[in-house]
Amino acid sequence: MGMTRSRYLFRLGVLGLALLPAVANAHPNDDLTGVQLAVTQWASGIQGDNVEAVDAVLSSEFGGAPEARAGYLATLGKFPVTKVVLRYAEFDIDGDTATASPVVIYPLRSFWSPLGLSVGLSRVDGHWKIASIDQGMEVPEALILTTHPQRYIRHDVPVSIRDKQTGEPVYSRVHIRDSNGEYWPPQFHMKVIPKGWREDIGGDVIIDGKTWAYVKPDFIAMLPVGKYVIEVQRGIEYEAAAMEFEVTEDSIPTVNIDIERWTHMAAGGWYSGDSHVHFLDPQTALVEAQGEDLNVINVLGSSGGNLITALHHFTGEPSVHATDQNIVYITEETRHDFLGHTVLLGLEELIYPMGWGEPTTGVIGGYDFPTMAQQADKAHARGAHVAWAHFPNPHGELAIDVALDKIDSVEVFVFGDPLDEDGRIGPARTWYRLLNTGARLPALGATDKMWNTQIAGGVRTYVRVDGEFTYDAWIDGIDAGRTFATSGPMLDLTAGDARLGDTIDVATGDAVPFRAEVHSRKPVDRLEIIVNGVVVATKENTARSKRFSIEGQTVVDRSSWIAARAWSGEILPIQGEYWPPGAPYLAHTSPIYIDVDGKPRTSAEDSAFLAEWCEKTIEWARTEARYHDEAQREAVVELYERARQVYLAQLEDGDDQT
Repeated sequence: MGMTRSRYLFRLGVLGLALLPAVANAHPNDDLTGVQLAVTQWASGIQGDNVEAVDAVLSSEFGGAPEARAGYLATLGKFPVTKVVLRYAEFDIDGDTATASPVVIYPLRSFWSPLGLSVGLSRVDGHWKIASIDQGMEVPEALILTTHPQRYIRHDVPVSIRDKQTGEPVYSRVHIRDSNGEYWPPQFHMKVIPKGWREDIGGDVIIDGKTWAYVKPDFIAMLPVGKYVIEVQRGIEYEAAAMEFEVTEDSIPTVNIDIERWTHMAAGGWYSGDSHVHFLDPQTALVEAQGEDLNVINVLGSSGGNLITALHHFTGEPSVHATDQNIVYITEETRHDFLGHTVLLGLEELIYPMGWGEPTTGVIGGYDFPTMAQQADKAHARGAHVAWAHFPNPHGELAIDVALDKIDSVEVFVFGDPLDEDGRIGPARTWYRLLNTGARLPALGATDKMWNTQIAGGVRTYVRVDGEFTYDAWIDGIDAGRTFATSGPMLDLTAGDARLGDTIDVATGDAVPFRAEVHSRKPVDRLEIIVNGVVVATKENTARSKRFSIEGQTVVDRSSWIAARAWSGEILPIQGEYWPPGAPYLAHTSPIYIDVDGKPRTSAEDSAFLAEWCEKTIEWARTEARYHDEAQREAVVELYERARQVYLAQLEDGDDQT
């Protein structure tokens, strides 16, 4: 059967799916199977830069000469192939030769157009081998981006974006689409942007299926004749804007759009920032900060295995890529798979190691030393503010490091809903436990942006700055606890004359008056007052007001903390498809602390929980962690045990505030 000429068609998706012959055959076809397997092995090899796999399937006569074969193998990895499509290939077998065509490859992810190849094979000692690879085959129409701007005659359409109140030019992000809903990128932006992890991050984003480009105040849109809509957004303090326009052969419009602030927080001393962004270079970070009206953006260097990112931009001070209202700081995230992650804000000198242990933050076989606490000590000695990153479920070193006074703030609002406790311990509840047992931990909001499907500053921290706005002043505001985390609502709280971060002294049984106010671009559902993790006052927004307040008083009989939160059931698609279900429309303040009769804040219930947390980490250190020697293990266990005793001491006191 192998000596007769046969033609077979099979359908296969992106490499990795099962081989499915399009034409059923009553008898097994060993030739077809052998050819398919050879082509699949070659395709897998070129996609994974596996020289050995490709070498094994190449004919010794590949390319007609030994130097051609060696040259082809030498190119693997220099021009990475990230996708191979075989489903359009037609297999033509003629005796001891065969072809598979077209095989479509995508070099360099989404940046190059797909290439159509014809793969020639020959039978050698009963095995099918790749004998030739020829370009120039027609790529199936279904794989061609037929709406790419360069396929059309286009006209230069100037676009200008201004602040409606001031007339000043402003950066923003824009989405331009035609009457068919097709996206048209501004000049020098890509039609299709990558969505992979660490893949060309910055300058464009995809939100809820729509592609947006970060643009300067004045730019060019290159558009063919047709009708269009342009949408403009700029952070969370501006109303969204949209305009329709038409391009004809006889009339090229100038598109002028004014966007309007619904609030101006910096005018009242509140400056926004994202404490946790990855993979942006400093200049791109500045463009995105400007486009999202974000005052501070912290780009974190990180490591894992052989990967180290961003640190070639580290200077130990704010980047030169900045304006007086937009500051970029390249700093560091320290990471361990079990112990946790911390963000080092304002770091003046790098801490080593950045990532350690195994398998993702360090290397296979790596050691679980140093402790996060030791790294925090180094960071503090080098001028850093140490924030615990993207609050975890209860494991690792968080409870230990808080008890040892190593942590300055916590990223309470990052992924999903911080108030959600369905099936897990919500980040806010963990934060409340730590506050109940005496910690002073300001709240941060951040994104951990790592994909082009996340908005830098989509969740952000507002910090009250007294005096001139600088990066150091912004950090000082966090240290003082003058913060709230938000994905949109603006929230403030006072207790008596105290503002966020303050401590007030009262006697047992005193009534502490409070007032919280929220204002937002769209209404929230509810405004709540939290004392020691318990809701003590609620106001429903039945009138659907964009600004409303709650006031009252709470009687305290022990040292406490008080905070406000405002939220709605709406889920925002700002954290991308990798962090379902998105981020709620929510804001949460840092606490105001209430000292009653000079006594510390304690909670037997929460201390028991946190002591057990410490015990689990101690047990891990005793039995699972890898240390250089037993003396090191004993030192770590002793350190962790010291933290556990902080919580056990509260149990012995028997004082419970919950």
